[in-house]
Amino acid sequence: MKFAVIGAGSWGTTLANLLSENGHQVRLWAREPEVVSTINNEHRNPFFVNHLQLHEKLVCTGNLTEALTSAQIAVLSIPSGYIRTVIEPCKDALKGLDGIVNVAKGFERSSGRRSSQVICDVLGVEADSENDKIACLSGPNLADEVAQKKLGASVIAAPCEALSLALQECFSNSYFRIYRHSDRTGVELGGTLKNIFAIGAGIVDGLGLGDNAKAAYLTRSLHELVRLGTALGGDTQTFYGLTGLGDLMATTSSPLSRNHRLGMALAKGQSLKEFTESTKMVVEGVEAAKIASEWGKKLTLQLPITEELCKVLFESCPPDIAAANLMGRSLKAETD
Repeated sequence: MKFAVIGAGSWGTTLANLLSENGHQVRLWAREPEVVSTINNEHRNPFFVNHLQLHEKLVCTGNLTEALTSAQIAVLSIPSGYIRTVIEPCKDALKGLDGIVNVAKGFERSSGRRSSQVICDVLGVEADSENDKIACLSGPNLADEVAQKKLGASVIAAPCEALSLALQECFSNSYFRIYRHSDRTGVELGGTLKNIFAIGAGIVDGLGLGDNAKAAYLTRSLHELVRLGTALGGDTQTFYGLTGLGDLMATTSSPLSRNHRLGMALAKGQSLKEFTESTKMVVEGVEAAKIASEWGKKLTLQLPITEELCKVLFESCPPDIAAANLMGRSLKAETD
């Protein structure tokens, strides 16, 4: 098949290379001229996963219209807060494709909407209608490990089963296994919300609180993720699969996770501003925490971990004080 991959960050570059190796024709769109030039001339990305030798047939362009020309499927690997801005100028071309796959994890900043909702809105498509050809890819997908061809699995979710089947075949290979799912809402939310708790896991590790604390934190994080995720329309069972529990396990334990690295940095005394200025990557969990907190207030849900993380991120609360606040909450049943 012919793919246009929009966004040449770590994950976009890795997936573009994977699809090329799987025998598909791929054009990768990058904003930076130096990325376009280096990929086309040296077959590597100078900024992201730069250890990855890219497939010789992978083509990169700085022209979005050119990337989409003759494409059948577009893969959107754009930070969630920028999806609307990037795709608005090319919405007519996108609407004519056989399908769109969003692989970014997060909410839209201004509305708190999931990415598929934003894409449907831009394209003027009714969600879950026969014209809804939008899928999401989510799971424990640390780009660096997939780039190194370490074994992993992910989930494709779309209202259109035929699209899910086709994409499952396109992305799957000997080291990357794709499962299908019908709950796009839950799959999107699982991949988004786990980023919040990955920051807190980095704090737990950075403070040296120990394995008991980490286990307790992860268990209560999953409880909170399911509470908010189901309130926003996801199915409970979805969050115990690859996009929820699986992704939570990966991003809360790996130093490859930028959200976990942020938490570690905060625990060591670095500020959010200092950390974000030191990395080229968007840390999706920061904005997700703010929006999740807002959703919690609207829906009158108790989200204690999210609230304490927001205090650390946006109110300069020391991480050890946030941990103490969680330990000092009123006693209750585990199911509460």
